[in-house]
Amino acid sequence: MTASARPAVARPYSLLKRLTVAISVVALFVFALVGGLLYDTLGLELQRRDDTEIAEKLDQFLQQARDFGSTQVLRQKSAVFHEVLQSHPAVYLLIANSRGDILVQHSNKPSRELRSIGSSHPGQHTAYTCDPPTIGSSRCIFADETLPSGEGIRVVLAHVATERQSLLDTYQVDVWLAIAAGSILMGILGYAIASRGLSPVKAIGRQTSTIEAHRLNERLDISAGPIELQEIAVSVNRMLDRLERAFMRLSQFSSDLAHDMRTPLANVISSSQITLSRTRTTEEYENLIDSNIEECERLHRMIENMLFLARNDNSKQYFKLGEVDCRGELARLTSYFQGIAEGTGVRFVIDGNATISADPTMFRRAVSNLMSNALDHAAVGTDIELRTYESEGYVTIEVTNKGQPIPPEHIEKIFDRFYRVNAARHGSAKNTGLGLAIVKSIMESHRGKVEVVSNRDNTTFALYFPRSA
Repeated sequence: MTASARPAVARPYSLLKRLTVAISVVALFVFALVGGLLYDTLGLELQRRDDTEIAEKLDQFLQQARDFGSTQVLRQKSAVFHEVLQSHPAVYLLIANSRGDILVQHSNKPSRELRSIGSSHPGQHTAYTCDPPTIGSSRCIFADETLPSGEGIRVVLAHVATERQSLLDTYQVDVWLAIAAGSILMGILGYAIASRGLSPVKAIGRQTSTIEAHRLNERLDISAGPIELQEIAVSVNRMLDRLERAFMRLSQFSSDLAHDMRTPLANVISSSQITLSRTRTTEEYENLIDSNIEECERLHRMIENMLFLARNDNSKQYFKLGEVDCRGELARLTSYFQGIAEGTGVRFVIDGNATISADPTMFRRAVSNLMSNALDHAAVGTDIELRTYESEGYVTIEVTNKGQPIPPEHIEKIFDRFYRVNAARHGSAKNTGLGLAIVKSIMESHRGKVEVVSNRDNTTFALYFPRSA
C-alpha cells in the first residue's frame, strides 16, 4: 500500500473545546439574530417618528394655507412657514400652485431644493420613501388643497434620512460590539459550565483507573451524578461483573486443572520411582508401563477436552451444519456402547424420531457424553431410555437412567468444569469432570440448551436443539 493510499487516522479531540466552541457559535448566532431584530425595529420606529412629524406638519400647513385664503397672501406671508420649520432642520417644504409655480420653499441650505416628490407615490396624506435629486433619500408626503379663493395648491414635505441613518449606523456599531463581547463572555461561561459538567466523566475515569485484577469487586459509584451517565456506569459495572465472574471461573479452573493434572503425574512419578528403586521382573516393568500409559491417556483426554472448550469459548470451532437423523445416530451410538452396557446388564431403549440441523460430529459427542455418564450411574439391570420428540421451537433429545439421584445442591453446578458430584471419583482414570461442560458448550454453540431433572426414580438429561439453525 502506497503512502497516498493509507487510510486517514482519526485524531483525538477535546470534548470540552468542542462544547465551548459550540456554545460560542450558538451565542454569536443568537446575539446576531437579536441584534438584527432590534436594529430593524429601531429603524422602523425612527421612520414612523419621521412620518408622524411630517404628517402633523402637513395638516398644520394645509390649515394655515386655508386661513390665508389665496395664493397671493400665502406668498406674502411665507415667513410663517419658515418660522415653524426653524426647529425642524431636517424637514423640507414646497408649496406650489396648480400651474407648478413655487409659492413657498424652505430648506436648510439654498442648494437643497425640493423640486420633486418622486415617482410611484401612494397618494395624498400617505408617507413614502422618495429621493429628491438635491436632498437624497427621504420620507415624503404631499396633499392638494383648494383655497377659499378657488385657487389650487400642493403642499409637499420631505424629512431627510441623514439623521436617522446616522443614528442607525452608530447603533449598528454598538450592536456588533455587544455581539462580540457577549459571544466571548458566553464562550468563557460555556467553558466553565462544560468543565464543571464534565467533571463526573473525569470522576468515572479516576474510579475506573483504580480497579485492578485483585480489586474486581469494586464498582463505579455515581449515585449522586447526572442521569445521563447512569447508563454508562451501569454498563461498566455489568462489564465488571462479567469480568469478575470470568476471572473467578478462570482462577477456579486453573486450580482444578492443576489438581487434576497433578494426580496422574504424581502417580506416574511415584510408581516409576518405586519400581526403579530396585531390580524388577519383566512383568513388573510391563505393569508399570501399562499404568503409566493409562495415566498418560487420561492426561491426553483431559488436554483434548480443554483444547475443545478453549476453541469453543473463543468461537474458533468451525461447525458444519447438516441434517441429522436423530434415530439413526442414536442407533449407531448404542451399538458403540453396547459392549460396555452388556457387562452391567444395562439395555438401551430408543423411542421417537426427528431430524435436526446440527453439526453431526458435535451432536455425536454431546449425546455420547450423556450416554457415557448414564452408563456410569445406571443401576445394574435397568434400561437407559433415549427419547426424541418435538417441542415448541425445539427438537428435544432425552437420556434417562435409573439410579442414585443427583442431590439438589449439585444441580446448578453439575455443568461446571472439573465439577464432580462424588469427590471420591477424583482419582478415576476415566472421569475428568469435563464431559458435561463440553455438552453445555456444544449446545450453546448451536443456540440451544441442556437441562437436567433428577428425582428418586431416575435422572434425565435433555438436549434442546432449535428447529431453525
